[in-house]
Amino acid sequence: MMPEMHKRIPLLLNERRRHYQVIFRKLHERGEDDKGGRSASVADSLRFLAVAEYVVENDVSGFKSKLSESARYQLRLFERFEAGEPIPGSYVVMLSYQALLDTLAAGDFELALSLATHMGGRDALEKQHDHPFDYAMGYTLKWFVLGDREEMAPWAAKFTAVCAQKGNNWFRGYAKMFNAILDQDANRANTGLEALAHDHKRLCTGRGVFRDSEDEVLCVWGLGMANLARREGLEVSAQPPLIPEDLLVAC
Repeated sequence: MMPEMHKRIPLLLNERRRHYQVIFRKLHERGEDDKGGRSASVADSLRFLAVAEYVVENDVSGFKSKLSESARYQLRLFERFEAGEPIPGSYVVMLSYQALLDTLAAGDFELALSLATHMGGRDALEKQHDHPFDYAMGYTLKWFVLGDREEMAPWAAKFTAVCAQKGNNWFRGYAKMFNAILDQDANRANTGLEALAHDHKRLCTGRGVFRDSEDEVLCVWGLGMANLARREGLEVSAQPPLIPEDLLVAC
């Protein structure tokens, strides 16, 4: 059965386009918001539009450009925080891995490198705001994007252990992919991506983290992981419809 979101997304697309025009105008008419809330809202709307326009209108270029634009708002929040502006600490912790996965899904590796460089090193804030899963995922993804092999191996092990804990089992495909990339094993990377796509469906039901979101119809994080693997020369295969071929970068 197709997810309920698949039926609703054409109507939601029109609604979110109107909403985006309003919040974008408010943000840019008033200048950058003091505490980042409007920037985060614009970023969220751009992400939704990227997915919805691809699913409804097959807009591949729009998917990539809007997803990158969304992630640039996260990068700007890091830059503003580092410049001493009153950006809340919750915007600059390791939960920002979500924007990093979006940049990878867009195939925007230059932006991914910039974002990964700004992530991490804020221990007090990370202890305050990050769930152990987000903390482990954030640092693991950061080091894999930066290609720091001294950090990649220990963090892949930490993330694998986190995914073995109760409540995190449905993310085991991500751990498998990190380890496969580390070992340059294309077969295991494909097995991991298959598991990721399979488990993603479970995460879209019940109390799953992707339920009632645009991720029901497109596995953006899985696209990010697949593109990361392809960047490293591993020929992973699409898992349509959640991870379609036309959104994957060339290997």
